[in-house]
Amino acid sequence: MTNELTADEIIDALGGTSETARICQVKDPSVSEWRRNGIPRARLMFLKLARPEVFSSEGRLDPRPGRAGRQLPSSTNILDTVPEHSVVGVDPRSRA
Repeated sequence: MTNELTADEIIDALGGTSETARICQVKDPSVSEWRRNGIPRARLMFLKLARPEVFSSEGRLDPRPGRAGRQLPSSTNILDTVPEHSVVGVDPRSRA
């Protein structure tokens, strides 16, 4: 099994067709075509630089329907989702 993401998974993880089009400054039909034919190499290289978390295994975003743009929890990022003020024993005023 390969760790390569499909065009659909990448586009969904970026927030869907419209959001991917906005990021790449193209129109929605272009991104819809990428779903069928694959993301052009130059655009894929740009997306890897612009949104590296989509392509890293640690920061992989959840591509399931209705969850686009949400980071999958892992042992390294689970606490990053908790606001500091809600952690017991952490006084946000003590931060510089």
